[in-house]
Amino acid sequence: MAYSESSIAVIGSACRLPGGVNSASGFWKILKETPNLVQRIPSDRVSLGRHYHQDGSHHGTLNTTDSYLLTEDVGHFDADFFGISPAEADSIDPQGRLLLEVVYEAIENAGMPMELLNGSDTAVYVGQMDLNTIPTYHLTGAAPNNTANRVSYFFNWHGPSLCLDTACSSSLVAVHEAIQQLRSGGSRVAVAAGTNLTIDPTMYVALSKLHMLSPTARCRMWDSKADGYARGEAVVAVDGDSIECVIRETGVNQDGRTAGITMPSARAQAALIRDTYRRAGLDPESPWDRCQLFEAHGTGTQAGDPQEAEAIATAFFGSGSHSSDEKLSVGSVKTLIGHTEGSAGIAGLLKVSLALQHAVMTPNLHFEKLNPKIEPFYSHLRIPLGVEPWPEVRDGQPRRASVNSFGFGGTNAHAIVESTDHLPTPKSEHHPGTQNLIPFTFSANSDRGLTRIIQSYLKHLKEHPSICPFDLSYTLSCRRSALPVKVAWPASDIETLCLRMEEWLAGATKEGIENCGTRSKTGQGAQWSGMGCELVKSYLPAQHTLKRLDESLQSLPEDSRPQWTILNALMSTTDDEHMMRPAFSQTLCTAVQIVLVDLLRAAGVIFAGLVGHSSGEIAAAYAGGFLNASDCIRIAYYRGLCVEKSAWTCPEEAMAKCESNEFAGRVQVAARNSSSSVTLSGDRDAIVSLQEFYANQGTFARLLKVNTAYHSSHMHHCAGEYRRVLERCRIQPQATDREGGSWISSVYSSTIMQPGDKLRADYWVDNMINPVLFSQALRTAIQTREPYHFVLEVGPHPALKGPVLETFQDATGASLPFSGTLYRGKDDCKALSDTFCKIWTTLGELGMTIRDTSC
Repeated sequence: MAYSESSIAVIGSACRLPGGVNSASGFWKILKETPNLVQRIPSDRVSLGRHYHQDGSHHGTLNTTDSYLLTEDVGHFDADFFGISPAEADSIDPQGRLLLEVVYEAIENAGMPMELLNGSDTAVYVGQMDLNTIPTYHLTGAAPNNTANRVSYFFNWHGPSLCLDTACSSSLVAVHEAIQQLRSGGSRVAVAAGTNLTIDPTMYVALSKLHMLSPTARCRMWDSKADGYARGEAVVAVDGDSIECVIRETGVNQDGRTAGITMPSARAQAALIRDTYRRAGLDPESPWDRCQLFEAHGTGTQAGDPQEAEAIATAFFGSGSHSSDEKLSVGSVKTLIGHTEGSAGIAGLLKVSLALQHAVMTPNLHFEKLNPKIEPFYSHLRIPLGVEPWPEVRDGQPRRASVNSFGFGGTNAHAIVESTDHLPTPKSEHHPGTQNLIPFTFSANSDRGLTRIIQSYLKHLKEHPSICPFDLSYTLSCRRSALPVKVAWPASDIETLCLRMEEWLAGATKEGIENCGTRSKTGQGAQWSGMGCELVKSYLPAQHTLKRLDESLQSLPEDSRPQWTILNALMSTTDDEHMMRPAFSQTLCTAVQIVLVDLLRAAGVIFAGLVGHSSGEIAAAYAGGFLNASDCIRIAYYRGLCVEKSAWTCPEEAMAKCESNEFAGRVQVAARNSSSSVTLSGDRDAIVSLQEFYANQGTFARLLKVNTAYHSSHMHHCAGEYRRVLERCRIQPQATDREGGSWISSVYSSTIMQPGDKLRADYWVDNMINPVLFSQALRTAIQTREPYHFVLEVGPHPALKGPVLETFQDATGASLPFSGTLYRGKDDCKALSDTFCKIWTTLGELGMTIRDTSC
């Protein structure tokens, strides 16, 4: 059958199981290796010397000494992480505490950060055979309903929140109810979980009296020596993009009246299996439709095992028309981890999910001789006793498994589970040979928690060095909740990342958390030969962007189009003298800024404010959605070309930046950068003389790396031509529908820009001629928005760092974290990756998809 749209994806899972298992990978390890996990019941739970008796019907005693227990201390709980006071934490049932942790891990495993689901209609269904309530617990801590409700409360989920108790089938019934909620459209995400701890001896005594427990503490499914079940502890959660498996269909029914309320019904069980397959559009008697693995309830009881074996045989082979070589593999996870009661169904579901993913069947334990009561139903059934490859299936068809779960009160549940590797999956765009530096981000709720997380990842990466670094970076930055304590490093491969982690753990310099708010765009003088070269080589989308920009320039009239391309110019080494040519430097700087804006957008960076300095306003207009990239590159190119062609462009012109407010003669104020920094523009001899004058006074002044007196009267001689060529370009301002902040003009004082005709030509002429009112624009941005948390200068070098930080200090009285995107002489990829790390450690919610933009 084809994949059904009504199938439900299991996209995440987490667990606590016997044997120290706290992850799906750990569970898979013990499923294959089948270690002996049984433990003696500790004295702090049951005093065996006082309460053990071979005859379980003896009043107040239990007939077993062993169980399958969690190895971790169930009293340990990170109450601070969940916002719970120590006093309140003491009153919460340990099952509820563990469930909070496991549900968090399940949604993390699904790649769904808490903030993504915050306030959503996510539903919670918890299966819990709750007989562990201790009277001293407070009502809100121990009431069964609160196990589920507390999960919804912590994560702020508004979907149904129910705790279900159908005894041993509770958790698979929870899965069924979660699926119904998803199919109804009531919720987009649902969490199904099961929890079981054997803390209170009362349940041991009750089960012993009913002769359900195995004196040997072994679940001997279908074996002639089956003598009851062994209790096990587990907390398991699944939710439902790497899909782990799909649940094609589920079903629930009831035995009705039987020989006794605890006696199962083979007829009801078989009817449930057949009905579930029918609703899935499958014929259970067909070898192509039936499952290849059946995860039985399989507790190892003389009453239950034969009934289930009969039900399986009847459901799949009841017609009697099957060849003798048709075999169905049957197993039960209970032979490995015991019967985990309220969480047993989901434990079985997780087992088959792992088996489907790995295309491997794992062995059953404690099977030596078939129980004679089962022999009549066994001709088409078999029990795997070792690790086996999954049987071949038809091309295009999924591997399929079934899961049974029964409650001792007669509530039965069944699930049909399928693999997903037959479904189309998106291919990674990353080329394995690429050696980009990419950010790896880690966070926790405390310093100690962060250390443990780094230790855990380091151990895992050492054991699995072939992990794709791009996949890991993407998962860490996009698919994990951003918690308060953070660290991030750039690295090109797993080996380098491990080295950084080891240095950090050894007490080497722990990179501080530098607290994105506003973006400034670099203007003239920041260009340098080789800027953006490594970035263009490393990121395929950057090359595509530059090709589109070149196409825009090459479509200009033949007499004015460039004889060079942006792509070639950036990819080759250009001498500094050539880089000083306005048509060249203006175009390349703007092109680099456009590429950076695109990469920042792809990484999920959203800005609250935009301020450009001089030609940097062109990129600000692009970032704000006012102009498209094609128009922006033409504005930049013609700006430089018109200046270059002007007879007034000569060595007699210069610009200087000085920390003074005194001007004289042929010098004009070109830019007001901050309260102590201005840029002067005018005749070269006057500029040089002024620089010498201030140097003699001990006042800092330096010449900018430009040979054109922008923002002075010299620009009037090329303004007319600049306006004419821009009008011929037919610049098309755009409506701003992009999420982001306001663009504050540094041409018109304190003006918040709006789309309009001025952006066609007039604005850009004024931008070239008028003084740059940068500090005023920055102050306006500060005054019209909520407090900013970060300043990012987008350009080839952060030339504006000093003025920006000074203005923020003057306006707010506080310093602000700052970063450039590229740095003169520094590897572009490392610089950009460092920037992403700084932003993430400050804000922590960066939807960083830089991995998807790699070549």
